[in-house]
Amino acid sequence: MKFAFIARSGEQSLPLEVDLAYRPGKQTQRARRLAVGELLALLEVEQAQVDASGEDSVKVTLPDAVWVIAEGGGASGSRGKI
Repeated sequence: MKFAFIARSGEQSLPLEVDLAYRPGKQTQRARRLAVGELLALLEVEQAQVDASGEDSVKVTLPDAVWVIAEGGGASGSRGKI
């Protein structure tokens, strides 16, 4: 099961894709946690403050930027909003 996310900070945006094995029930929260890890790996950052209290997004605060990860469009069959 593929989940597509978009991470945005100001004018910058990065597509993030998470692939999870199918399990019954909601997997979006787990996919969001993995998307945070993907973002940190892409930015080569080891620490960040993460606020996952938003219903549709996750806010990642770094020393030099704030990124917001939300569901985004992706490959055919992907889950998420545009």
